[in-house]
Amino acid sequence: MTTYTIVKHIHMTAALASGAFFLLRGLWMMQESSFFNARIVRVLPHVIDTVLLVSALVLIGLMGSFPTFVQVKIGALFVYIALGMMAFRFMKGWGARVFMFFLALSVYAFILSVAITKHPQGFLSAIL
Repeated sequence: MTTYTIVKHIHMTAALASGAFFLLRGLWMMQESSFFNARIVRVLPHVIDTVLLVSALVLIGLMGSFPTFVQVKIGALFVYIALGMMAFRFMKGWGARVFMFFLALSVYAFILSVAITKHPQGFLSAIL
C-alpha cells in the first residue's frame, strides 16, 4: 500500500467517525442526556477532528495540487463547524438547537457527497 492510500484511509475513517460522533452528540442533546456534558464527549471530537485535519493536510501535500472540490470541502467545513457550534453551544431554545443540528448534518452530507463524487457541487449537481 502506498503512503497516499494509507493516509486516505485514515482520513476517510476520521471523517466517518467525526460524523457518527456528531450524530450521537446531537441525539444526546435532543434527549437532554447527561452524556452530552461528559468530559470525554467534549474532548473526543477535538481529537478526531485533529486527525481528520492533519490527514487532509498530508493528502493535499501528497497530491501536490489543490483541486476545486477540495476547496469546496474546506469552505463547507467552516459552515459545518459554525452550525455545530450554534447547535451545541450558542442557541438557547431547544427547537433552534435542533434546527441548527439538522442544518449541520445536511452540510456534512454535502461534504461527503463532494468527497465521493470529487465534484464541487456534490449531490447538488443532480438538481442544479
